[in-house]
Amino acid sequence: MAKNKLDKNITTDELAVIINKGFQSQMDYMDKKFEAVDKKFGEVFKVLKVMDDKLDDVGSVKHRVDYIETTLNIQPLKIRK
Repeated sequence: MAKNKLDKNITTDELAVIINKGFQSQMDYMDKKFEAVDKKFGEVFKVLKVMDDKLDDVGSVKHRVDYIETTLNIQPLKIRK
C-alpha cells in the first residue's frame, strides 16, 4: 500500500517554515503592486503640478482683467454658473 504525502506527520518547525514561505510570497507580491501604485501616483502628482501652475496663470490673468476693467470703468461680464 502506497503512502500518500498528506499522511506524513509535519513538525511544528516544518509547519512554521511552510507558513512563512506563504506569507513571504504574498509580501513580495504586495510589494510589487505597491511599487506600481507609487509610480502611478508619481505620474498623477506631476500632472497635478502642471494643472496647479496653469491655474496660477489663470488667476494672474483674472487679476489683470479685473484691473483693466476697473481702470477703464468697464462693467465685468456676468458668468453663468
